[in-house]
Amino acid sequence: MEARIIGMKSSGKSTLMAALAKGRTDGTVTTIRVGDERIRRLSQVFTPRKTTFAEFRVREVAWPAASARKAQMERYLDQVAGAQVFIHVLRAFENPMLAESADAQRDLQMLDSEFVFADLMLVERALERSRKQPLSNVGKTAFARCREALEDERPLRHVEFGRQEADFLKTYQLLTLVPQIIVVNLESDTVTSDGVPATLPEITQGRQVTGLPFPEAAEVAELSPAEQLDFAEAMGLPGTAADLISHAAFSQMGLISFFTVGEDEVRSWPIREGTRARQAAGAIHSDIERGFIRAEVVGYDTFMEAGSLKACRENGTLRIEGKDYQVADGNIINYRFNV
Repeated sequence: MEARIIGMKSSGKSTLMAALAKGRTDGTVTTIRVGDERIRRLSQVFTPRKTTFAEFRVREVAWPAASARKAQMERYLDQVAGAQVFIHVLRAFENPMLAESADAQRDLQMLDSEFVFADLMLVERALERSRKQPLSNVGKTAFARCREALEDERPLRHVEFGRQEADFLKTYQLLTLVPQIIVVNLESDTVTSDGVPATLPEITQGRQVTGLPFPEAAEVAELSPAEQLDFAEAMGLPGTAADLISHAAFSQMGLISFFTVGEDEVRSWPIREGTRARQAAGAIHSDIERGFIRAEVVGYDTFMEAGSLKACRENGTLRIEGKDYQVADGNIINYRFNV
């Protein structure tokens, strides 16, 4: 999974990147770990040689300079394409060095409008080209629905597309199809216990929202993992930037995790909610999906109560499931396969 940090100029994108990259500010790409206490506790049970958390890459998209051919905003929109989720940064603190006062509502609406307009122009150009290269019926329907929504200033992530329509649209990298989370750069004395800014207007349109003071979050990120949570709590932060943002991104994208366990490795595997057992096996390896026989499944809480897989087998809570079983968040799965 790849996320892009987006936002207006001087909103704090680079400072947030430092908070996610363990204090380092010498690059625009980092990989962050999805903190999951369940993985930590499973590792205590199995003491594996390796523990692997779910991860995703984060790339900061900085404002480019205008060129002779393209204006600044046009160049920026070119660079943000290709993300699976956007981390949309808003400024909610005053900075005497900046000409404009802090206005999260203004900044959010401005970039939202630019994304909608960019998508509408892309759809219009595609429909214009279709006069010479006709679209399939699925393509015509999908683009018609896109144009209707965009002309109504509705982002495409709020449109219910059919599976074939969604597959057709994937290749066009439409910006408003991409899920977004909103992260607000707050004054340190305005942080709430759950991280959600009380002052943010109700214009988020279903997006996950969290807030924290970025400079303090970057300081916490420089500490050892053992120190981070204590210092975050002492500074009034609801958690580390990596944990808050990774959990919000998972929720916004409809992702859940299942686990594989053993002496070699305890590992978290992120999948879409609603994924069937056979397709979930493909997250581990395509051979397991192709040669799927059955899945041995037990829930995390049930396992922790029993204390071991052996105990789960003996008490009948380790279930045998087929290829159409819908994997649930926290399932511990052992796949049987043959290729």
